[in-house]
Amino acid sequence: MSPTPVKNKVSYLEPLMMLFVGILIVANITAQKFVDVRLLGITLSVDVGTLLLFPLLYIFSDVLAEVWGFAVARKVVWYGFGVQVLAAVLFSLAVAMPYSEYFTSQEAFKTVLSAVPALVAASLAGYLAGSFTNNIVMSKMKVWMIRWDPKHTWIALRTIASTGVGEFFDTAIFVVIATIFNVFPTELLVSLILTQWLLKTAVEAIMTPLTIIVIKAVKKHEMLDVVGTSSYSPLALGKEGGTNLYEQDHD
Repeated sequence: MSPTPVKNKVSYLEPLMMLFVGILIVANITAQKFVDVRLLGITLSVDVGTLLLFPLLYIFSDVLAEVWGFAVARKVVWYGFGVQVLAAVLFSLAVAMPYSEYFTSQEAFKTVLSAVPALVAASLAGYLAGSFTNNIVMSKMKVWMIRWDPKHTWIALRTIASTGVGEFFDTAIFVVIATIFNVFPTELLVSLILTQWLLKTAVEAIMTPLTIIVIKAVKKHEMLDVVGTSSYSPLALGKEGGTNLYEQDHD
């Protein structure tokens, strides 16, 4: 009797991780371009990464933490950190390499890809603090909310709250470190933190309905709805834990 072939369902986890890391790298490059945004009668100069791409990263973080749980989201944050460091090193090497006389765009190439140590340090520190804060708040709020909201009617409460907290730490740490190294003038410290934080959080709030649709679709496909974890330490990479509510709800 021949063995029955196993049909492996393709998981959405790998594509989501790929998109998260890919957008993270693109966001750090496009953050060098600024656009003018008019908000409440005030014109603000905001980088493209802050306006569009970084809020997308927090949406991906919410999906990962809500569906697969904190343990998986923690690993993805470290994957993103490692790729950022690798990208900074490779970009620096590419800029430093000798170039042909036929390559007439060295200065433009250097401007776009050259890694400024202060900005790299600020970006990495802000990313780690913001990402882990977002995921921890998202996960702990889910543990608390599941007691009185088992059907996830108020899921928007934790997606927006976690993003607001995570974006604040991300933005504040990035701007403070960049200001210490004289990248930004000191007098703009508070305004930069507040305007960028508010814009990022506003984009997340606007996109919340789409985030919830994606979360529900991914949960159904993966048959996962993980709550809790055995450890909330960012360094506990070997720890898993958590309860799959999807199995309980569909028994």
